[in-house]
Amino acid sequence: MSPLLQEMVPIVAAEHFVLATRDTGYRSVAAAVAELIDNSLQAGAQNIDVLIRDAEDELGRSIVLGVLDEGSGMSPTTLECALQFGGTNRFGDRSGLGRFGMGLPNSSVSHSRRLEVYSWKRPSEIYHSYLDVDEVAAGHLRFIPKPRRSSLPLWVAPKAGRSGTLVLWTRCDRLGRHRVETLVRRMDATLGRVYRYPIWSGTRLAINGALVQPFDPLFMHARAPVRGARAYGAPLRYEINGPAGPSVIEVRFSELPVRRWHRWPAEEKRQKGVVGGAGISIVRAGREIDYGWHLLGGKRRENYDDWWRCELRFSPDLDEMFGVTHSKQGVNPKTELRILLSSDLEAIARTLNRRVRHAFDEAKSNGSSPQNATLSRSDALLMPPASLATRRIASHGLRYRLEYKAIGNPEFYGVRVLRGSIVVTINTNHPFFTEIYQRSSEPGGCGLARVERLVLAAARADLEARGDDERQHTARLRRAWSDALAAFLRP
Repeated sequence: MSPLLQEMVPIVAAEHFVLATRDTGYRSVAAAVAELIDNSLQAGAQNIDVLIRDAEDELGRSIVLGVLDEGSGMSPTTLECALQFGGTNRFGDRSGLGRFGMGLPNSSVSHSRRLEVYSWKRPSEIYHSYLDVDEVAAGHLRFIPKPRRSSLPLWVAPKAGRSGTLVLWTRCDRLGRHRVETLVRRMDATLGRVYRYPIWSGTRLAINGALVQPFDPLFMHARAPVRGARAYGAPLRYEINGPAGPSVIEVRFSELPVRRWHRWPAEEKRQKGVVGGAGISIVRAGREIDYGWHLLGGKRRENYDDWWRCELRFSPDLDEMFGVTHSKQGVNPKTELRILLSSDLEAIARTLNRRVRHAFDEAKSNGSSPQNATLSRSDALLMPPASLATRRIASHGLRYRLEYKAIGNPEFYGVRVLRGSIVVTINTNHPFFTEIYQRSSEPGGCGLARVERLVLAAARADLEARGDDERQHTARLRRAWSDALAAFLRP
């Protein structure tokens, strides 16, 4: 080696880097395995098998974990590149799941001290190479080993297709304490949710031969094992300029059927994904990248929030705005994105929370909440509304029901009578809803129940109108009052 080369300092100290990168911080085994599945999908694989088995190594009991696909396979040159940190022929490509070339080596060494890759474009030409943490740390392995012709492990060979790739973690020092059955169970639930869209589109994903069932956190998809929720409103669409031009963010909400599901045992709710499921499923390029309490402004998470769901979809063009990292296991939205989305999402989240509260009140008392019962007793002390004077009204008074909707007209509320109940629809677009109504239940607020009774009393008074002329006059007054209220609440 020339003196000049001897004095040169490498950009990366490989012996230290490979040990440090083991602590990248994958949330779970499933999150790390997802990186391998992403590669399989980008290789066009329609059949993907996750294989987990017990093994023995020099340290005793261990786990061997593999991902086998029937994708297009890799040439020796591509295989060599795939094992390199940052090595990819798709770096910066925003058309698919991967961009950085870190997924295969990074996720693998996070759980295993040895990574082996077999890949073939035809059955007779299988190439093999590897990455070994201990050899790199000892200074014995400085370059990716040149891929050599090989054969698949005997326990895998019968499952292989005519082309494809097998990734094996053969010294899983960080999985040794787990039972195979436990790993399979935990991974199945997560992967079914993360890859629900590819599975619905025809991808076969299996763990130890058992098909992974897609899980829809919105409980709406026709092929979801558990479904029955209803969409809340129309999807929200936001167009943003990304590096490749305009890109769209789509957000949709669903309401779970409280009346039908609230009586399920707690364990059944947990197993079916109802309990503990509050939050937003964030989907990037058709693959869930995060699930959590994101972009909901000042709305705090409550138990009632398990009963409504949200899904946000975006393309890799907006990775920087969502703060996507190379491990693709979370988002950290930028300030400008929070400003754009949070006020809308928070308002809907608060509305849905209230709708759930009312649904539980009604469900627990067969359609009449404790507050409704109190209101009905009070209502019985009043003369029946003039517009209902000719109808038979039960001696215990009218029943009341509140609904929440984004209404196009400027009125704060609307009122109608439906099967003996006064149904009041609150306009979530009106400033009174966001400035007063929503905040009434917060610490220091005047109390939600009091504000509700104020609105219900006004709505009942509207029913005093008799005949078309009086009803039109009342409607004009209600609109004028709503306009004045909106004007007075402006900062």
